[in-house]
Amino acid sequence: MTAKPWLEMLDEALDACLLHGRPDLAQRLRVRRDPTSDGTRLVFLGLAKQGKSYLVNAMINAPVCTVGDASSTAVPTEIRYASSASAVLIRRSPSAAGAEERATVPVEQVAAEVARRPSAPGGLLRAEVFVPRELLASGLVVIDTPAVGNPGSTATATALEVLAGAHAAVLVTDATGELSPAELGLARHVATWCPSLAVVLTKTDSCPEWRSVAERDRVLLATAGVDVPVLPVSSTLRLEAARRQDRELNTNSGFPALLDWVGIQSSRSTEESSARFAAVCVRSVAEELVGTLKLQLRATVAVDGVDQVSVAHQAQRAADDLRRHSARWQNLLADEIANLVSDLEYDLRERTRKIVQITDRTFDEADPVKTWPEFREWLEDSLSDAVETNYRWLTDRAEWIAHLVAGTFVDVPEPDLGLADAHPGDGLDSVEEPRIERFKVSQKMFTGLRGSYGGLLMFGLVTSLAGLQLINPISVGAGAAFATKTIRDEGDARLKRRQAIAKSAAQRYVDDVFLRFSKECRDIVRSVQRQLRDHFAARTDQLVDDISRAREAMQTGAAQRDRRTLALKREIERLAELHGRAGALGVRAIEQAGRARELSA
Repeated sequence: MTAKPWLEMLDEALDACLLHGRPDLAQRLRVRRDPTSDGTRLVFLGLAKQGKSYLVNAMINAPVCTVGDASSTAVPTEIRYASSASAVLIRRSPSAAGAEERATVPVEQVAAEVARRPSAPGGLLRAEVFVPRELLASGLVVIDTPAVGNPGSTATATALEVLAGAHAAVLVTDATGELSPAELGLARHVATWCPSLAVVLTKTDSCPEWRSVAERDRVLLATAGVDVPVLPVSSTLRLEAARRQDRELNTNSGFPALLDWVGIQSSRSTEESSARFAAVCVRSVAEELVGTLKLQLRATVAVDGVDQVSVAHQAQRAADDLRRHSARWQNLLADEIANLVSDLEYDLRERTRKIVQITDRTFDEADPVKTWPEFREWLEDSLSDAVETNYRWLTDRAEWIAHLVAGTFVDVPEPDLGLADAHPGDGLDSVEEPRIERFKVSQKMFTGLRGSYGGLLMFGLVTSLAGLQLINPISVGAGAAFATKTIRDEGDARLKRRQAIAKSAAQRYVDDVFLRFSKECRDIVRSVQRQLRDHFAARTDQLVDDISRAREAMQTGAAQRDRRTLALKREIERLAELHGRAGALGVRAIEQAGRARELSA
């Protein structure tokens, strides 16, 4: 038995979707190829609070859908024909994944159940309502869906999933204003997959300007390329007309035009509907896949279309520039490190020289015997501060050098030099206290006796010429004066020696600290230089490897790009041919939907 042409096209399009990684499109085609139920499925879609559920209730003249500002439809409600009213709720099975449970409920409870939010497990999936309405007797199935809103919401996904199996769709909007951009986008999406679409304008009874709104909506739809009828209706008038059995009021409600359109959709044969939907779906899938493949082809051609000789020359220039750049950053690093060593040594020498100058001025006046403990504490603190300040300057300059060298590269991070963990100068030795001689009392007595002897003898001999004795008041006074002067001169001399010893001890300590810390600083600077050299040399090697790999890829990838380009062109031609066959199969329906445009390879 020969398969139907539309079925063959669906299978071919489905295989193309799977081949190009579009399972979402494949699922839509499966729904069209393998419908789960008979009859014409009429889906009502719309944004929230547009009167969609109220419209469904008015059309079938039964309050089966939830309405009101405080509630909204959470799951789809399918309304079918039956000789007596009944309802079934389909829930998720809490025991088995993917299984469903059916529960019969009174029809009047359906609206309340559907208004609740679904939850898993045991959440409500959909509701099926059976009512004895002549409108549904021909096999028409009316489906009320959750409001479409956020593209990522569950309600929107559910509504679009129901749309995938629809034979006709009604986009519901109210007459309070013209179609919003979101509604226009929804209309374009629905028209892409469903050739039978109508826009129904609700609430005309409460909006005096509904005629001008309807006209603006028609213009907006035509501009957007969606050529569908706009049908103004009033659900309130429809229900009131049904209650009064008033034909004129029913005519004023606008529902006869809507029901005529619905009748046309439900009167089509199964084969005609299947062919029309297959044509629309296959063309839509082909357009989407061809658009993606053309983007890939342009990207491939853009790479392959570059002159290979020019690419080779560019790679060679990049390698030459990299070699020159390598010499520049190495010279820059060497110069900055040399400047850093020189500046650090000068800075430390200048700081220690000032400490030595203060030491000299201090011991020009002060006696080390009295001031040495206080001076030693000051000297150690001053040298510690000098060392710390000098090291902070080292770390700042080292980081600045790293930043400076990194700036000669593109997107190369600076290395962590680890200077924060180093603490040079820690544990500096204390100043050794010099051996300072004290001028004791016994020493002063002997010094005074030695000085008084000369004065006593000299003045005693002089006064003896005048007939006085050798030891007389004059000679004794002179001896005392000579003794005092001798003691004072000896004390001054001893003070000078103590000051000189203290200065020498402080000078030796400063020199020791300078030698030790300057050696540590030079070692740290050499370590910094090695880290920076190794880091940026590794980056340079990486760039060289990247250039080499790019050159090899350029040489070996040309054939692959040629094969890829040829395969893309053949696939585009195949999909374009499929698009054309689908157009030939359902050209009448496609032209009515305003989408009879051809694809080309």
